[in-house]
Amino acid sequence: MKKLLTISSIYLIGFLFSFSFSFAESYNNVKPLLERYSSIDDWENPNNWSPKVVPNKESFISVKEKFFIIDFNTRSHHISVKNVDVPAGSEFTITSKGSLFITEELFVNPKSAIIVEGKLTVQKAMIHCSSGEFTLERIGTIDAHELFIKIDNYDAEINGHISTTYLDLHFYSKDGTLRIGDEADIRVQSETIVKNKYKDNVVGDISNIVTYSCDGTDKFCKWVTPYRLSLPTIVDFFDIEIKDNTAFLYWETANEKNSSHFILEKSNDGENYRELGQIKASVDTKEVTPYDFQDSSFNDSKDTYYRLRVVQNDNEEFVWVRHLLAEHGDKEEYGIAKVDPNPTNYKLTINMEMDQTDDLDIKLHHTENESVWDIKPNIEESNAIFDVHHYPAGPYILKVKQKEKLIYSGNVIIYATKSRGDIRNSQVNVVEEE
Repeated sequence: MKKLLTISSIYLIGFLFSFSFSFAESYNNVKPLLERYSSIDDWENPNNWSPKVVPNKESFISVKEKFFIIDFNTRSHHISVKNVDVPAGSEFTITSKGSLFITEELFVNPKSAIIVEGKLTVQKAMIHCSSGEFTLERIGTIDAHELFIKIDNYDAEINGHISTTYLDLHFYSKDGTLRIGDEADIRVQSETIVKNKYKDNVVGDISNIVTYSCDGTDKFCKWVTPYRLSLPTIVDFFDIEIKDNTAFLYWETANEKNSSHFILEKSNDGENYRELGQIKASVDTKEVTPYDFQDSSFNDSKDTYYRLRVVQNDNEEFVWVRHLLAEHGDKEEYGIAKVDPNPTNYKLTINMEMDQTDDLDIKLHHTENESVWDIKPNIEESNAIFDVHHYPAGPYILKVKQKEKLIYSGNVIIYATKSRGDIRNSQVNVVEEE
C-alpha cells in the first residue's frame, strides 16, 4: 500500500510539475506592485511589476492580496492582457477614467472584490460573489462574450451597462441577492440562464434585462424584456453606367431607419473628393427604394472615383466607393460590387471587382458588444466570405479599406438558426422591431 502511495505521489508530483511548467511557458505571469495605475508611464515601468516585466497581450496578471486599480484608459494605448485572476483578499477596480481589455478570461474568486466604474471588455468573466463584492456602477460598462455571476451570501449590484452574448446567474443560498438598479441596462444577445430557488434573490426591475431567451423560474423569466433588433439602413447596391459622357449613378436601399440624405462625391485620385449633389432619403421605410443621380461632367480620359455617403439623422455615416478606370471601354466599376445576403444567418459574401485583393483590409465588428472584436473573412478568388453562424446575433459594421483608404462601410445584420450546438457560440433568432 505504501509503495502504491509512493508511486502515486511520484506521478502526482510529476503531473503538478509538468502543469506548472507548461503554465509558466504558456503565460507571462506578472503581479502588480502598485495599488493604482494612473498613466501609461505607471504601466510601462518594469519596476511596478513582479517580475520586472511589463504586461502584454500574452500576460496572466494575478492580483494576490493587493488592490489593483486601473485609473487610465489603457485602450487608447492599445493595451490588452490575456487573463486576470483576483484571488481571495484582493480587489480589482476600474475607475471612471479607466478601461481594460482582457482577451481571454477574468476570474474573480470568493472573498475578493471587483468594482467597475469605467469600461471592462473581456471574452469570459467568472465572478464569484461569496463573502466578497461585485459592483457595476451607474457609469460603468462590461462587454463580455460569456458572463458567469455566482452569488452566495452577498448583495451584488448592477447599476450600469452590460452587453454579453451569454449570461449565467447562479444563486447558492437565500442570502445571496442581485440588486438591479433603475438605470441598469443588461443586454444579452443569446441566452440568460438563472438558477435560483428563492423568490427574493433578485431585487429591482428585472425588465432591465433584455435577452433573446431565458432559462429559469417563471418568477424571473416572465419579467425579462425580449431581445428585439430593429433593421437599420441597408444599401443593397451601388452601380454606375456611362453613356455620352454622362455617368448615371444608381443605388437601392433594402431598408431605411432614421436615414437623412445621400451625398454624391467625385474624385480623380481617390483621396480628394468634391461634392456633386445631395438627395433626400426616405427616413424610415421597409420597402425597397431606388435612387439615381447624373454626372454630366464625366471625363473618359481620367480615372474617376464616385463616393456615395449615406448620412443618418444622428450624423452617423456609411460610404460606398466605385472606381472607373481611364479610357476603359466597357466602363466596368471596380470596388465592392455586392454584400449579400444582408441580413444573413449563415454566410456573408462580399463580391469584389478588382485586379487584386492583397491590399484589402476587411473587418466585421459588433456594434453593441466590444468583446466581439474585429473579425476577418476567408478570401476565395474575388469573394470575401464570412462564416457567421457562430457569431452573436445583432448589428455589425462592415468596413473595407484598400491601401488605408476606406472604400466601403455599412450595416450588416446577423440573424441565427435554432442550432443545437453551444448557444454561447452561436446566434439567436431576433425579431424585427415594429
